[in-house]
Amino acid sequence: MQVHVNVDDREPASLVRAVREHPDVASVEVIRLSAGDLAIDGVGFERKTLRDYVGSAMGRSGPDLDDQVRRLVERYDHAYVLLEGNLDDVEELRTGIPASAIRGSIASITARLGVPVLPCSDRERLVDMATRIGRKHVEEPSARRLPTGAITARNEPTAKRMYACIDGIGPRLAAALYESYPSVEALLSASVAELREIDGVGEGRARRIHGALREE
Repeated sequence: MQVHVNVDDREPASLVRAVREHPDVASVEVIRLSAGDLAIDGVGFERKTLRDYVGSAMGRSGPDLDDQVRRLVERYDHAYVLLEGNLDDVEELRTGIPASAIRGSIASITARLGVPVLPCSDRERLVDMATRIGRKHVEEPSARRLPTGAITARNEPTAKRMYACIDGIGPRLAAALYESYPSVEALLSASVAELREIDGVGEGRARRIHGALREE
């Protein structure tokens, strides 16, 4: 399956050329994007060279990275940050920032904002990664649309948003569940009796929660 790709008109011509030359790209439109640098259907990508990432993540130069990622999340159904470069090369930039700090930034964005940051060694591999991810989202949609849930804010923890998708669970109870079980794995290990200990959860609701995440 081939995909249509929108490229922000502020991106270099070499990137546009790399996108056009990808065998899985049917067409390319160069336009001004409100967020991100590449877009495939409802999937948005922020492209960062290693130096750009270091500068924006550490607040030394360019737009604030957190702000860019949040706008990406607000604009697209799925958001990714693609790094053009290898993390092993951070020391060679001579910025004085250790690679461990950059890895910490990547972990923070992935965990707090739910946006994967994927290192790609060069521009061609970055374009290939974006195309493959976009194609997967387009060609293999879930046969059943997931419920929106009672919590729609993208900056809320993924686990809390998942709990709010359980039938009969509102924002308050989702927050209570998240406070007791901050990960889906933790909730899966809870028994019906343990779930009943949460304020507002009776026998029937405890069984519904217990069974919801175990459904195929």
